[in-house]
Order: sequence, then structure tokens, then C-alpha cells
Amino acid sequence: MPCGVKSGDCAFEQAHNDWITGDLVGFLAKFSEDIVWIVNMDGVGVPYVSSAVGKEDLRWRLQHLMETFDIAQFSIDVIEHGPDVCRSVISIVYVHRSTGEPLDVKLRFTGRQRDGIIVSMEESSDAAYVVAYNRFVEFLEATRDPRCG
Repeated sequence: MPCGVKSGDCAFEQAHNDWITGDLVGFLAKFSEDIVWIVNMDGVGVPYVSSAVGKEDLRWRLQHLMETFDIAQFSIDVIEHGPDVCRSVISIVYVHRSTGEPLDVKLRFTGRQRDGIIVSMEESSDAAYVVAYNRFVEFLEATRDPRCG
């Protein structure tokens, strides 16, 4: 079943809505067991942005992301529906739970669907900015005075 163009009927769009409401179970239900999620940066240095192969790998990545950040803002700037491929641009502000440091990024997603299930996802953002942000947060955590909480 193709995505179609009707807002709300698309697994890709529903996944966005599940993410913002914090419904990880609902979010993951939109993906095939062998989902391939490709991110445009190296997840070794920044584990919460790692690529994933398979739903369990994706679950680990997303759990890590949810344990690291709170979402302060989320908006879908653009969503385009195609027969089997949908695209979106979102603005999101994550707040690092340990340091309170905001990560304000635009993310671009391309999702491919088959039979109403997302089988692949490409995610891209400003990789240099995210890597620099992560280094800054690591610095803040390493130099934090333990007496200050």
C-alpha cells in the first residue's frame, strides 16, 4: 500500500507524531523488523546519532537518545508525500539532560515504505555542528565541579 498524499494516513507522518508524543512503542511499530536507518555522520563519536540495522538496533539508538535528551521543541517544517517515498524537514531542540545545553538542529528525513511499513530511513543534519556540540557537552561534563551537582 503506497503512502499516498492524504495527511494522517501515512506511516512516515504518523511516526513523526509518535516521536513528538514520546510514544516509542508506536513509533517503532511503523518500521519493518529489518529497517535500515542511515545517518549522515559517524555514530562512534556521537552514539545517539548512529545508523541502525534492524528494529532492535534502532530501539537501542532511540533509547539512548531519549535517555540523553528532553525535547524542548519539535516542528514539522515540510512533509512531502510520494507513492513510496516521503520526505520531511523538521526543526527540533533537544536539551541535554546532564548539562542543560540545547541542541537546536534541522533534520531531513527520507523514508521508503512498502505495504504501509517504513523499510528504510535516511536522516541528515549538520554533522559538523552536532559533532562540535557533542564535544562541548563532553567538555562540560568532564570539567563540572562535583560540588555543584
